[in-house]
Amino acid sequence: MTSTEDLTEIERAGRRCAVCHSARGWRRFDVVRPAAREPVVLCASCRARFGDDPPVGRPEAPAPEPAPAAPRKPRRRKRSAGEQRGEPRPDRLRAALREMPASFSTAMAAKAAGLNNAKTLARLEDLERRGEIWRDGNRWTTEEPSSDLSAALDRLQERTSNLRIIRERTPVG
Repeated sequence: MTSTEDLTEIERAGRRCAVCHSARGWRRFDVVRPAAREPVVLCASCRARFGDDPPVGRPEAPAPEPAPAAPRKPRRRKRSAGEQRGEPRPDRLRAALREMPASFSTAMAAKAAGLNNAKTLARLEDLERRGEIWRDGNRWTTEEPSSDLSAALDRLQERTSNLRIIRERTPVG
């Protein structure tokens, strides 16, 4: 049972718990009168949590002196696109081309280098402009093109099993 003094304290607190400010079930609130402090209104859960010594109305203890902060590491600055890194990264496409057969497709080179097809095609065309690789139809090759046309046709015939090259005959007469 709640006494008249307790009801007066609950009304004075606005029918709210002094710790969690809950107004739910205000008829079951308890009033705690800690020694040398004002009465404190508590809900059932705050009463179970704090007992007879709620954190509200306690005399403030001196704040502990903060420990000195450890020195901070300097932040890494983001590099702009034009800045050089300390060590250049290895070219994955060139490394993959060393391991590839003499004739390869763009998709084969892309898969070996771990790049997408569009980027690999652009890089292969750049290497072609520099004279490091050559285009051989729809394929690429690391072999230098032969200047002799008949030798090139013979090589083509050797590499393909389902292709027969017919050369023009010179007219007799």
